[in-house]
Amino acid sequence: MQYQFIQYQAELDEFVSLISDSKILAIDTEFMRRRTLYPENALLQVYDGKHLALIDPLVDMDFSALWALFTSPDVIKVIHSPSEDIEVFQNFAGIVPAPLFDTQFALQLLGEGNCVGFANMVKSLLDIEIDKSMSRTDWLKRPLSDKQLEYAAADVFYLLPCFEKIIEQIEQKQLFDIVISESELIAKKRAFRTPDEYIYLNIKNVWQLRSRDLAVLRELAAWRMNKAEKKNISVNFILKELNMVEIAKRRPSSLASMRNIPEVEAMEVNRSGKEILACIEAGRAVEEDALPAKVKRLIDFAQYKRAAKEIKSDITQVAKERNLPVDVIASKKQINQVISWNWKLTDTQRQVMIKPDLFQGWRKEIIGDALKKWEI
Repeated sequence: MQYQFIQYQAELDEFVSLISDSKILAIDTEFMRRRTLYPENALLQVYDGKHLALIDPLVDMDFSALWALFTSPDVIKVIHSPSEDIEVFQNFAGIVPAPLFDTQFALQLLGEGNCVGFANMVKSLLDIEIDKSMSRTDWLKRPLSDKQLEYAAADVFYLLPCFEKIIEQIEQKQLFDIVISESELIAKKRAFRTPDEYIYLNIKNVWQLRSRDLAVLRELAAWRMNKAEKKNISVNFILKELNMVEIAKRRPSSLASMRNIPEVEAMEVNRSGKEILACIEAGRAVEEDALPAKVKRLIDFAQYKRAAKEIKSDITQVAKERNLPVDVIASKKQINQVISWNWKLTDTQRQVMIKPDLFQGWRKEIIGDALKKWEI
């Protein structure tokens, strides 16, 4: 396995020129996600079947020619399980590779099981055991060892022949457009940012809080997210979710009383205590008639089980007709999205929130008629 490690502009320009006529590129990223909100890009891997490069994103280079290739509609980009890689590209490059072929999702469509790992795919399709011992390495540390570079190179070196085996079956079953559409949906969902006033709805245990508590939680959740984005810090390093819920319930009026809340860390109070108190005061100031409505869980709705069963039955019928795995068309979570969209969101919220997966892309084309009465 031959590869080059690119850290200079001239090398990058030459490599892009070499692969510029390629119709298929296997790509991957190595990244770190320790205390940051966004993944830190640490390495880019690209292979066209002849030329393999590991590109150092920590070096100041002009990547525009590479990004143009990654977004060219004439070049298929192949990634295995691209959700986090998509986020890397969105934040590092401001682009998403497209058209994007996800080999993991393609295997799901072919009935090979959900979430097949890369090593298992390579073993199954190529009968090759690959070394995964470097999976938890510090990719931001320089210099990278030969073993690290070889590990990273293998991710695209073996990805391409796996793709060549998978694409034969996908094209035979005329499923190529579905694979591409799924990656487009992932990119769309990764790019969506919940409006500030509704971030609190995604907090675990939000259903336990009363309306006044929710007014405080709404302020806290929006403040925490905005601070995380501004400083690129993971939200739980600003204020842990469980602690945020407890603070919203207890609504302390001073730093001293905040410190007395079990589990709330001194560091959280020292670093952000005054900002937290300001959020509490803002939540307290909300007029009674403007308080958020109490949040209900789906299981609190009397007709939930019947609705979920009905939707699953309708989708199962379509899946049989299309000879597709029913759980690939719609998971339990995706069915719950549909019910929540109808029962839990207001008309105003539906105007600004992202639609359920089943109302978008290839799924809408396949099961849109079956779910017509649910799409509002």
